Amino acid sequence: MVHLAGEFIGAGRWNTAKKARICDSRVLRTRTLCQLIGQLDPPPRALVCASAVGFYGNRGDEVLDERSSHGSGFLPQVTQDWEAAVQPAVERGIRVALLRFSMILSPRGGALAQMLRPFRAGLGGRVGSRRQYWSWIFLNDALGQSTTP
Repeated sequence: MVHLAGEFIGAGRWNTAKKARICDSRVLRTRTLCQLIGQLDPPPRALVCASAVGFYGNRGDEVLDERSSHGSGFLPQVTQDWEAAVQPAVERGIRVALLRFSMILSPRGGALAQMLRPFRAGLGGRVGSRRQYWSWIFLNDALGQSTTP
């Protein structure tokens, strides 16, 4: 089973309602799914579940890997809770793989599509301070698809 659901975080202000949707769409829905699949007979052998590099928080130029500790703040906390939400599946003996994706870019949607709009209109410029660290992956790479025919 593959579970990649979650509220898009790249649009709108992060007010209280938006943060609640981000959290609920990841933590509550993942926990509910894992409780449900844990009741199946037989259960799926494996669950691949999205997670995020937001787990690590803003750490500047620190080199991070799977052994690195979590960060602090809203996104690291949501991601920790999101990963913990798979526990009902783990307890049922389902093998769980958590994929800590970075920002997934595609010109057809999401963050890259939004960033390309002003550039296509001839109004593009520098994005950010040029000092921020921004992990990303192209959609085809995330899906394991070749970009050549």
